[in-house]
Amino acid sequence: MNGRFPLPLLLLLLALAACQVKPKEPTTTVSTVYLPLAQARAAPTPSPTPQPTPSPAHMPTAEPGCTQPGFVKQASLPSQWAGTLAYRIYYPPCYGEDGRSYPTLYLLPGNIHTDSIWDDLGIDETADTLILSGSISPLLIVMADGGWLAQNSSGGPGSYESAILNELIPHVEATTCAWGTPQGRAIGGLSRGGYWALEIAFRYPTNFAGVGGHSAALLDTYAWPAVNPRYTGLSQDLGNLRIYLDIGRSDYVIAPLQELHEEMETQQVAHTWVLNEGSHEEAYWASHLADYLQWYDSLWDGETAVPPCTQ
Repeated sequence: MNGRFPLPLLLLLLALAACQVKPKEPTTTVSTVYLPLAQARAAPTPSPTPQPTPSPAHMPTAEPGCTQPGFVKQASLPSQWAGTLAYRIYYPPCYGEDGRSYPTLYLLPGNIHTDSIWDDLGIDETADTLILSGSISPLLIVMADGGWLAQNSSGGPGSYESAILNELIPHVEATTCAWGTPQGRAIGGLSRGGYWALEIAFRYPTNFAGVGGHSAALLDTYAWPAVNPRYTGLSQDLGNLRIYLDIGRSDYVIAPLQELHEEMETQQVAHTWVLNEGSHEEAYWASHLADYLQWYDSLWDGETAVPPCTQ
């Protein structure tokens, strides 16, 4: 043998090699939860939507036999910083019938939106469906306006932060059956509202159980490091604050939010990162409302010492 293949055999081998199909790159959305090394566990199976870990105890669900839908009320309050601060509150099905208080989610709007945006997206209908099916516990959802103050301030005292922390939250907790302690409180927002939710929660992490930045637009070039969530998310001691960051792959504000996620990963800051298909638009947020509410609900899963309503 001279070490060469016969020509017919060589041609056959080349033909078989050409028939091999290269595997396609995966296109599925991946959700990843990062934990500090001290809490490291086996990594969960990636999935498009993070699922809360089951707990042996759960928040109370809707009253047995409750079929009435929730409802939304519009209101406003005088504000030292905003002039007038408009807001809406979603009250869950059979609100107030069992004498308990409710975990409360504060949702902030984008720059071009008002307090109507979360209502328009369908947050109330989505909450009704999940509550009445027993998928989440009843909660209050407070939808704040942003207005000129949210658009023209970057953070710190006298900014939109002050209107939310010092006026809206105390007012809601004084006039409704809101669970008025940090473990019963969460804050989130979309676009510019996502910036504000992260700004507020990162500066005051002991005031909330969790924070959600939904397509958070971390584009404020005037925000100094002491208030900018791009920095406070890494420099502050966030304690037990739980963090959810999500965005569409085609979103034009993805770069700074993805950088924050990657830097948090490097520094072992616990958070949930969800990269979905989609862009910076209402259709994207509307399609993930159930995901958001299920994640916020997981903040209170296992809480059994729910205080009674004092209103």
